[in-house]
Amino acid sequence: MKKKMDKDLKVGIFVTLGLVLVLGALLTLGGANNVFTRQNNYTTHFKSTQGLIAGAKVVLSGVPVGTIKDVDYDAKDKNVKVTFSVARKYAQYMKQGTIVEILTQGVLGDKFISIDATQAEGEEIADGSEVPTRASDDLAQIIPKADQLMTSLNSIAVNLDKILKNFDKGGRSDTFFQGMTTTAKNMAQVSDKLNRQLDGMQLPRISKELSSIMEKVNNGTGTVGALINDPSLYNDFRALVGGANRNRIMRNLVRKTVKDGETAEEPKK
Repeated sequence: MKKKMDKDLKVGIFVTLGLVLVLGALLTLGGANNVFTRQNNYTTHFKSTQGLIAGAKVVLSGVPVGTIKDVDYDAKDKNVKVTFSVARKYAQYMKQGTIVEILTQGVLGDKFISIDATQAEGEEIADGSEVPTRASDDLAQIIPKADQLMTSLNSIAVNLDKILKNFDKGGRSDTFFQGMTTTAKNMAQVSDKLNRQLDGMQLPRISKELSSIMEKVNNGTGTVGALINDPSLYNDFRALVGGANRNRIMRNLVRKTVKDGETAEEPKK
């Protein structure tokens, strides 16, 4: 009887140790080892959790620092309230300016919360406080936009194919390209003729002669240069014009005086 009890006791101890080891392995693989660490709890709100579930991990710069505790719909704010925990040793980085966002991990699309503390400064966010969120354009959001883009590109390709087919009907494409070839040849001929005419005009020689003439004028050489550069001619011209103006004014004044005198003598007759 005693031997049987000893055997049952050994079996019980063995089974218990096996269960403890299995439970420990499950807790470690599932990230539930955080249960045995001191943690701070925080809340945040999203318009959509995009499939985020309780038990998902929380990471800070790629390092797992906590888990999602609860995901529930908030009827008051008409959004989703998420409660998550962060290990106490990482809570010191949860300062004012910290934001969280939902990201996707791997091809399977597992969702998790990422903490962005790059702009965090000031006081530490208190345990149980609300943490602001940032809308994220992750893979799940980009794929529908990519589908829309591909649909638009496909539509453009179809329309372009129709245009090219219509353009090619009746040999219009051949006519068009022949016309373009003829136009290019004509442009080349015109350019060649223009170059020959410019060469015949001897533009460098003409430009050089004009420069020589302008230099002589500036130096006062020749009649034109003397007229332009001699200030006495300018003064004589001013005096002449001024004298003419004065003579004209005096003549007008004399005529007006004579006219006024004749007008005054008429009543006496």
